[in-house]
Amino acid sequence: GCTAPGYLCEVHHVEEWADGGHTNIDTLTFACGQHHKLLKPGGWTTRKHNNGTTEWLPPPHSPLHGGTNTYHHPERLLEG
Repeated sequence: GCTAPGYLCEVHHVEEWADGGHTNIDTLTFACGQHHKLLKPGGWTTRKHNNGTTEWLPPPHSPLHGGTNTYHHPERLLEG
């Protein structure tokens, strides 16, 4: 997963803001500039899980696999 530090990331609306998505903590996630550009119609999409993590889903034609990146979750820092 991406390991760009938070201060180099952008906030991504999991539910597109232009389509009526809300700007609240439950529907936002971090994405570095390079990966944020991949999130477009016909491209990569994201899905938010109940535990707050975000799953990245590749477009159907992509040979790449998606995944869940927990790097930007502060609770990771508290784990021993």
